[in-house]
Amino acid sequence: MDTAIQLDSRVKTSRKVIVHGRNGQAEGELVDLSLKGVGVIVNRGAREGTELEAEFELPALGTFRVFHLLGKVTHRHNTGDQVYLTIAFNKLNDEDQAALEDFINYKNRLSRLNKKEFS
Repeated sequence: MDTAIQLDSRVKTSRKVIVHGRNGQAEGELVDLSLKGVGVIVNRGAREGTELEAEFELPALGTFRVFHLLGKVTHRHNTGDQVYLTIAFNKLNDEDQAALEDFINYKNRLSRLNKKEFS
């Protein structure tokens, strides 16, 4: 079985995130993740093209790891009184990429197990 993930393979999650920008920061929820970027829901929006840093923690490679990843807002829409932002990563270093791959592979394995269990 091939466990390699696609670059754009997006997994759902629910984790605390802090989004840092030039004019401040906002706490929110990390709702999806791929090797290309993250989807976050925050109380404070940003325009498409805005450079932001997403700070979040994930279990990966046998430990909990805090990520500080830079990227640009590529999509935004309102969700009631909050804002959903897609932040595309600028460039991942090898260590961050390996840790994200590990977490995404873990989430994909769980998803496959759940599908087998309920089919």
